[in-house]
Amino acid sequence: MTASTLPLLQRLKRLSLVTQIVIGLIAGIALALVAPEVAKSTAFIGKVFVSALKAVAPILVFVLVMASIANHKHGQETHIRPILFLYLLGTLPRR
Repeated sequence: MTASTLPLLQRLKRLSLVTQIVIGLIAGIALALVAPEVAKSTAFIGKVFVSALKAVAPILVFVLVMASIANHKHGQETHIRPILFLYLLGTLPRR
């Protein structure tokens, strides 16, 4: 089966995640320019995506910082204090 005979979604799945995101951004911008009302009705999908990122990002950062601390060698210079400060600042609830 050649690439031209594969369905569009199967070809998209073969691309890198960054490429898929760029294609999604371009498609969203094009939709907003061509049919603004339809784009407004699909805004929920974007809000769910951003909310999911906000929910996962602090956990991911926490795990990465803990892994970095666990792999630290005694005597090796670190810059963990500013990283921990920024992590705590970023996870505090905002008003």
